[in-house]
Amino acid sequence: MSLAHFRPELEHAHHQEVSISHREGKTNFQLAGYLDRVVNPALNGVGDASGENILPDIYSDTFTYRGKNLNAAGMRVVLQRKLRDDLTATLDYSYGGVLDLGRADTRLSEVAENSVIRNRHALAGKLSGTIPKYKTKWTASYRHVSGQALTSVDMFNASPGQSDPYLSFFVRQPIPGTHFLPGHMDAIIDVRNLLAQGYVPVLGQDGRTLYLVDSSRSVRGGVAFTF
Repeated sequence: MSLAHFRPELEHAHHQEVSISHREGKTNFQLAGYLDRVVNPALNGVGDASGENILPDIYSDTFTYRGKNLNAAGMRVVLQRKLRDDLTATLDYSYGGVLDLGRADTRLSEVAENSVIRNRHALAGKLSGTIPKYKTKWTASYRHVSGQALTSVDMFNASPGQSDPYLSFFVRQPIPGTHFLPGHMDAIIDVRNLLAQGYVPVLGQDGRTLYLVDSSRSVRGGVAFTF
């Protein structure tokens, strides 16, 4: 959700995809083509921002800002191979349209009118597995984008090659239950964009520099309960 003249605006998305998949032994292959249409996209921002069209999150120093409508077409190739029973490697290549700024030194209030749609390449490598002794599940990935972007390449990717932009880690560790908490508990650590890459500078209303990002750097932790 974002704001427009102090009124909430919901992001509306339409995604159409055609894909074919093939499995050969321990290797899976997928080829897909897609069409995306996003109305009122909620762009992610980082910094202490304020204004009538800014929806801040004061706890994480981030905000959302309404961007230009996006119409994009693209394709995806995914190659996944099971290296061992507890280790899987995945390679994902995507090509498609993203929102980008048409010129440098753009003010935040001018982002929507100065945004353009550009095609970008995205290449991701991912390793995922388990540690059988401790039942730990983990994923490590890196997704490189060929240029500046305010939105993701292939943002509705739900294939085995899906990954967060840039360097990310995810760990899920089961915790034994107790008499007081008989349910199943998992401790979760989710690290995204650890190196803080892909930050696009814009000027705020007070002249300070803010950043629009496809994915902001974040470290999240918590506990999940299953009863």
